[in-house]
Amino acid sequence: MDYNEEKFKEHIKAVVEASQSTDDTLEERPLTLKELKELAISMGLTEEQWNDLQTKAHEHLKAADDHLKARNFREAITEAEKATAINPYIENSNAVLAKAYMMLWLQTHEDLHRDKAEFHARRELKVDPRDQIAVNVLSTIDKKRRILAGDSNNRKRLLIIVGVVIVAIILAVILFNRASAKKEDDLQTTQLTQENQFIKDQLIEAEEEVISKWDMVQIQIDRRNNLVPDLLSVIGSSDEDATALNESIENLKAEIAQAEGERKFKLMNDLDAKVQEMKEIANQNPNSENVKTLMVQIEGSENRIAYEKKLYNDAVKEYNILVKKHGEKFPEYEIKPYWSSN
Repeated sequence: MDYNEEKFKEHIKAVVEASQSTDDTLEERPLTLKELKELAISMGLTEEQWNDLQTKAHEHLKAADDHLKARNFREAITEAEKATAINPYIENSNAVLAKAYMMLWLQTHEDLHRDKAEFHARRELKVDPRDQIAVNVLSTIDKKRRILAGDSNNRKRLLIIVGVVIVAIILAVILFNRASAKKEDDLQTTQLTQENQFIKDQLIEAEEEVISKWDMVQIQIDRRNNLVPDLLSVIGSSDEDATALNESIENLKAEIAQAEGERKFKLMNDLDAKVQEMKEIANQNPNSENVKTLMVQIEGSENRIAYEKKLYNDAVKEYNILVKKHGEKFPEYEIKPYWSSN
């Protein structure tokens, strides 16, 4: 039978694993090293080859121990497993594996490495219950486990405390934001009230300015109209056209007194036209000094009327701009008509 070292190692591994099963129904007992040697001889190994394998197992274990001291834990595990693959009962192999896995676990915190460290430590203690390395491995794992459990509990407590603090902060922020929002709303309301009052004051002032300018227009119109009867008396009451115009003028003045808005302006324009007709009749007597004097006075009044009308329209413009901007807030203020010459 040809000898195959790798095949032998795999077979030995399978036999050992089966014999170490925790299944209570398993009737097979673990093979001794002597029995493993007999099994190897039956698979074709010679005595010399068996001895060479044992030497190689010790070389792998020595390399594993060297790697462990150099803190090359993964390499230590690899070499130790090669040793146990040849001789599962080689002395201290499980101790080396236990320590290597434990040190690796302390680096990685992976449960698999911790479990393997415990497994190999317990296997070592079955062979040598007083093995100090295996005892130290189990003790270290147990202490570390308690520390981690304590850290976990402390972490939970810390998380609870942090959570409570965060909730308290959130509640404080919410209350502060609400208070700030209320304060901001109150401030905005105050500012809005002040702003509205300011706008209303502007509207009041603008409307009063329109009324004032209108009064000035009215004064100049009345002054001009008061000169018309004097002009008629100079022309003479025998002039039928002048008398008819004077009657029309008086009727328009009565209508104007009752009219409002654009109708009032239209009637005033009609009155201006009638006064113009009266002036044309008066111009038919150009040599009369009285006529000349009255004509100069009437024209002076009309120039002043035109000037005051412009000032009135300017005031209406300022007022209307404010109404268009803020009329929705103050519906009691309405657009006013301009005085047009049409």
